[in-house]
Amino acid sequence: MAHAPLPGPDGLFTVTVPPRFGVDSSAVGWRGAFFTDLQAAPHGTVDHGHARFSVQQSAVPIQIRELRAGAAWTTATPGVGVWRPGDEQRFEWRGGGNRQFLFIDPAMVEQVLDCPAAPRTSRRGPAEVIASPLAATLLQALVHDLQDGSPGGTLVGDSLIVALVVHLWGPGSDRRPGSGLPAAACKRVLGYIEERLETPVSLAELAELARMSVRHFCRAFRASMGCSPHQYLLRQRVERAKSLIATREMALCDVAQASGFADQSQLTRTFRKQMGITPAGYRAGC
Repeated sequence: MAHAPLPGPDGLFTVTVPPRFGVDSSAVGWRGAFFTDLQAAPHGTVDHGHARFSVQQSAVPIQIRELRAGAAWTTATPGVGVWRPGDEQRFEWRGGGNRQFLFIDPAMVEQVLDCPAAPRTSRRGPAEVIASPLAATLLQALVHDLQDGSPGGTLVGDSLIVALVVHLWGPGSDRRPGSGLPAAACKRVLGYIEERLETPVSLAELAELARMSVRHFCRAFRASMGCSPHQYLLRQRVERAKSLIATREMALCDVAQASGFADQSQLTRTFRKQMGITPAGYRAGC
């Protein structure tokens, strides 16, 4: 797996079908950041890890499928997405469309926020999509400045990037660098969840394992994993269900119980929401 380099656009995206690049920041003179506007190919695969912070804006949904046997197609919603150093992208996509990408060196984030930008526990998959009209507006302002030839030099771009960094990862943000779980606590919590997928797991139990208050734990967990503890638990239960379904040795009602779901109906709802297909449909394709 490669790391997408900076600056670009040459080699910036390790994809099977290169995008068509539009406006970018290579001629402006930014230090520690790179922006590009592109038109993605209608189909291809991506397989790389992020060595820096990244912000993406997309206007249309696309279909994605993880690069592993038996993976189903799901829909990635449009909006503003973020990655942190340590995140991985390994999936196939269908559907092109216009995208904007901003890549920011960890050193710049550290300088702006005055805190370490340590990588979090690796998160694999598409971007963490957030509802942020302000981030969308700031990204669009970068596009307009670059399209105008950046008459103010680097000043406008630098100011907009600083505003984005503070908004997305600054004080009060669940995505703040350095606010995640300590490595040992993260290992304890994830191991505990994995061992008890078929039984109820409470936030209080997980917070106690991490030696944190429930409120602090929830924020730290999201900063480390890119999702809430509940969302992570459901994802792992679906992964357990997928493994059991693929063996064809258990009835779906038994799969539901062994994976920690209340009943087959709850399994079906959660499975369809995450995978875009029912458990029965998934079994038929195995």
